[in-house]
Amino acid sequence: MTFISAECEDLFLDYTDLNNPYGKKKDKRIENWISLLSKMPSLENAKSDLLSGVNIRGKCSDPDEEEIENLLSELLPWRKGPFKINNTFIDSEWRSNLKWDRFLELDLDLKDKTILDVGSGNGYYAFRMLGLEAAAILCLEPNLTHFSQFLAINHFIKTNKIRMLPERLEALEMKETHFDVVFSMGLLYHQRDPSKHLNSLRNRMKEGGQLVIETIVASNEYGDYLEPKGPYASMPNVHFVHTNKGFMDLAEKEGLKVIRNSTEVQTTLNEQRQTKWMPFKSYESAVLETHQDITVENFPAPKRKFYVLEKFS
Repeated sequence: MTFISAECEDLFLDYTDLNNPYGKKKDKRIENWISLLSKMPSLENAKSDLLSGVNIRGKCSDPDEEEIENLLSELLPWRKGPFKINNTFIDSEWRSNLKWDRFLELDLDLKDKTILDVGSGNGYYAFRMLGLEAAAILCLEPNLTHFSQFLAINHFIKTNKIRMLPERLEALEMKETHFDVVFSMGLLYHQRDPSKHLNSLRNRMKEGGQLVIETIVASNEYGDYLEPKGPYASMPNVHFVHTNKGFMDLAEKEGLKVIRNSTEVQTTLNEQRQTKWMPFKSYESAVLETHQDITVENFPAPKRKFYVLEKFS
């Protein structure tokens, strides 16, 4: 059965070797990741709950249970999650279920839809999309650690409705394939050219399709956007943080109209924090200890917002 389209299938030609899902990628860690994945125990009669979270249960021995946790812990850092595989609870840096709950409030129907998830991380959101009965999801994630985490989780879920390529959207020659829904979450403010990013996403939408953008928004005092010209919330690669008006204007210039949006929600230490599964610096080092609504660079702390867009008819 063809995955979304023949053109889409062709994208995977370099990644069809089951012994090396990394294709032609060069990274000294790949050999270790392949070895790790080959050692991962299987679960007998595994069942997945992807509606209330990413929860997997199946039978295995106590030594295998311990081995699963040990091998998954070698894939640090886990940025997105959480995931639960039997008694192993991957308490990721981001409680991504909270963002997903905000998405659900938009009441967007994903059933039987083809989806492109750009910058999909380890696939947490794609698994949740599958829980809403999406037909097929193409994930793009160039970070090979996150790609390896997806391979590890899908070792247990074993779905062929989600496929991931370790590539950026701009690197793919995809001209004929269009999707019912395109997602870009947590990417826009990292773009040196936000217009180009929106245009690339728009070009992958079907007529009548929808684009979901989740991003940080700046307060209106900054006009169209906040331009840090340096770190923002301890992130070194933030270029433009648009205000609500600035984003609306940008979208309109790219032939997109906002059909619904969420309220703005400030990031908190409850949603993003250091954990055993992500033991490095996190949000606590991004904001002032005594004023968590101010970043360490003296900007307003991040507030996040969803937009759902369609093409102008």
